[in-house]
Amino acid sequence: MKKIFIFWLLILSTAIFALKNWKIYTNTTHVFDAIEIGDNLKIATWGGLLNYNSSTGTFEKTLTTIDGLGSNDIRALDHIEHSDEFLVGTSDAGINRIFEGTYLTPLTESLGLQSNHINKITHNDTLIFVATLSGVSCFKNDLGFPFPLLLKNYNTENGLSANNITSMQLTQEGFIYFGSNSGLDFVDLDSLEVITSWHHIGEPLLLNNKVTSISVGEDKVAVATEGGLQTFENIYDPDQNEIIHEGDGIFPVHIDQENSIWYGFGFWDDNMLYVQDSTEIAVVKVTATGEYSEWQIGSSNLNTTKITRILELNNRITLLSWGEGIFLKNDDDWQQIKLNSICANIVTDIAIDNNLDVWISNGHFGDGMVSKGTRGVSGFDGSQWENYNVSNSDIKSDNILSIGIDSSNRKWFGAWATNSSATGWYSGISVLDDSVSPVWEWINTYNSGIYTNTISHITNDNENRMWISCYDGGISVLDENAELISQFVLPNDEDQKVVISHNSGNRVSIGSYLTGLRIWEDASIPNTFNDYWTVPPFSDLTSSCRIFDITTKFKNQVEETWIAASAGLFMYNGEDWYKFGPHIKKKIWFDGDWFWNENNPDPEYWYYEGQERLYGSIVTYPTAVLLDPFNMLWIGSQDAGITMFDTSRDKFINYTTANSPLISNTITALEYEPQTGTLYIGTSSGLNSVEIGIAAEMNTESKLFETIAFPNPFYPDQGDILNFENKGSITMPAGKTKCRIFDLNGGLVIELNKNIYEQFNWDGMNLNREKCSSGIYFYLISTPDDQTSSGKFVLVR
Repeated sequence: MKKIFIFWLLILSTAIFALKNWKIYTNTTHVFDAIEIGDNLKIATWGGLLNYNSSTGTFEKTLTTIDGLGSNDIRALDHIEHSDEFLVGTSDAGINRIFEGTYLTPLTESLGLQSNHINKITHNDTLIFVATLSGVSCFKNDLGFPFPLLLKNYNTENGLSANNITSMQLTQEGFIYFGSNSGLDFVDLDSLEVITSWHHIGEPLLLNNKVTSISVGEDKVAVATEGGLQTFENIYDPDQNEIIHEGDGIFPVHIDQENSIWYGFGFWDDNMLYVQDSTEIAVVKVTATGEYSEWQIGSSNLNTTKITRILELNNRITLLSWGEGIFLKNDDDWQQIKLNSICANIVTDIAIDNNLDVWISNGHFGDGMVSKGTRGVSGFDGSQWENYNVSNSDIKSDNILSIGIDSSNRKWFGAWATNSSATGWYSGISVLDDSVSPVWEWINTYNSGIYTNTISHITNDNENRMWISCYDGGISVLDENAELISQFVLPNDEDQKVVISHNSGNRVSIGSYLTGLRIWEDASIPNTFNDYWTVPPFSDLTSSCRIFDITTKFKNQVEETWIAASAGLFMYNGEDWYKFGPHIKKKIWFDGDWFWNENNPDPEYWYYEGQERLYGSIVTYPTAVLLDPFNMLWIGSQDAGITMFDTSRDKFINYTTANSPLISNTITALEYEPQTGTLYIGTSSGLNSVEIGIAAEMNTESKLFETIAFPNPFYPDQGDILNFENKGSITMPAGKTKCRIFDLNGGLVIELNKNIYEQFNWDGMNLNREKCSSGIYFYLISTPDDQTSSGKFVLVR
């Protein structure tokens, strides 16, 4: 609640600029855990907590950090029946405790938890056991206290053979089992404090020390390892065990109510967040009498072999999968439960196509997989996601770093990955034409002549040419038929490492991963050997500097090039260079040095007292920069969220995870969709969107809904700006809609025109630019087709 309150204060303080309808988009098909509470199936994913209503067969609201969760990466769930508390274990924020929709005091390291990285949670009556990255914490749930109290932490010093507990099972007989990369530990709950009562089983009694999963049945314990699967009927006599499968990694395992054993193949890679497997078998069942059944990928509606957990929900065998949601066992087949979502939780590029659909990539600079990315590409039409990867389409790689859109609305997906038999990925550019049904084309050095197949950036210009940045080569310029027009390398640069190009129509800016910026001062396509090249006259943008993003802004008909770089935020207007920072607002390069009038606190260069600063005064660097239709600069940063920079008013407004629903403070990409006025924000943890306004030429609103004026009361002497909202729309109706303000006697105070956001706002001044006195005022909004809406507000001086 506190976070939401602060956010609304922030909206009111931004004068005529109000953000609306924040949304979070994360992937929710990668599942760690699930639990049934009544008719609701709670599903823990790496992108939030799903709520599936089994009686209606529909997904209800997904809980994320917007709703109060400490993290969207949910690893474990538990339900404490006697207190009706729901426990949500996360990868980096401990455990959220939820009671009837209310968030209680979380269990974190500050309350004694050994690590905020949670692997498993289980309980026995009032005892809560939490397996973490650093050991096991035992809490007692006392109803007379506002949070569970820590009883004891267990680690390698007092019972465990390893601290990173990857599996944990509690039995009705009062035993608790712990699996780790060092084998199996177990102890009677009544003897937890007796170090000699702890028992350990490892190689050679275990097929492998790396325990991947444990399941406890009526008369046996099943232990899955990276070397196979075996069961123990008498855990105190581990020599007496039965090998169920040997030679392959087994993950996970489950003993059902009929004493049958279910298991999958592979093992969990926590560094890559991936199920490593190499078989076509999704799941195996071995009955108590030894009957063997298996389900392969593609059979009975099973479309994956990557199973993370097997359990029974409502007396049905349930498979939790890594990438395909949940599968419930029917008599003859499997029922899939999967929520439509974006394909990954890292965003590296955002592009808006000609139909105003949003396209997202999640690759990286380098070969191979990354933990929360390299899952292909996603397209979003405003309601549904369409995901493409090497498994379900003819795209050549899942490591897509950049997206370009050509004039025929084809999507160009640039792959970083080198050709790899291990991943099945191929570098170059995959081009998608989805005008009717998906048709794919592959562009590479062999069929188009581009410099190299390692693609770091793709963009188009106002002549429908596609500019391809080849990281280890240079720039290749193609027409939309993939015919090579021209290509060039950066002059006097042995490394090249080109990562971005930006063509304003008058000036071409090229950014490198290592050697900063080069500018071509002409409207033509650059060539390597010509006098049009400009190099910044200072080392900040030329030595050991990476360029992240570039945009163009016009001020008084002068073209400004804004550069987001590892060395900071820079602007070049064709004559002068400027640098912006969190401590000194602005510097200008003058006479071989940065000048900011250091001996005279000039407000042009210095922040004035109380002024909000770039990045909120945090020392960081910009990673993305975008100019919106209202001439505002949006600046994404490495770890300080977003700054909105109104250069005309010299005003900075900062948005972070602390004062807004921003999903992460690490911003990777920004893009604006003009029809809905939506800013899309790529982060290291997923995608945000927020409505920032629609320009007049894109306003199609025809309806005047109920209107409100806020803040009410209105304090103009304290800096308030009164805003009028057309509830149900981001704008007022298009055309010559007017807003008239009257005093208590019915006298006209002022007639307002819409601002640049197609909304109304008022500063408390009358027609003669005189301050209006305190009192009650009325407003009347009217449209050309005679729709009206009215209301009142209080002005306080």
